[in-house]
Amino acid sequence: MVPIQMVTTNFRPAAYNAIIKKILLQLFIFLTFLVFQHVAEAKNLISGQYVTSSGKEIILSLQILNPAPANLIVEQYLSPKNAVVSTSPKAKKRTSGKIKWLFRNTAVGRLSISIHLQSPLQGKIRGVVRYRDPVSGNFIESRISP
Repeated sequence: MVPIQMVTTNFRPAAYNAIIKKILLQLFIFLTFLVFQHVAEAKNLISGQYVTSSGKEIILSLQILNPAPANLIVEQYLSPKNAVVSTSPKAKKRTSGKIKWLFRNTAVGRLSISIHLQSPLQGKIRGVVRYRDPVSGNFIESRISP
């Protein structure tokens, strides 16, 4: 008969548990970072720039990323001294110093907005884009300057 020998190891359950807890904590931090990174990226679904912002024509170009918001509100602010001849697409509402568009069922891609003035642009302009993020449901507002 062969004698059975006891094999001893340096296995320590407390140390093992500490290592597991550390790994789980790092995994939790990593996953939390990924979630917040996704939320931060969702805020940039629409970017815009002025193609032309002088003379008698103002052109605002918007880039809509995926997933596109269902609706989009665009407001263009300009000095009340400027007389607007026409807009393309047609504005929903025009008041002195403010032009407003409402786009429904927006799609991924580019959206170009043109404003034709009676005389060369006077003063400064700025645009505001508002939409509800389709992923988070948060209301997003972005400002666009030339």
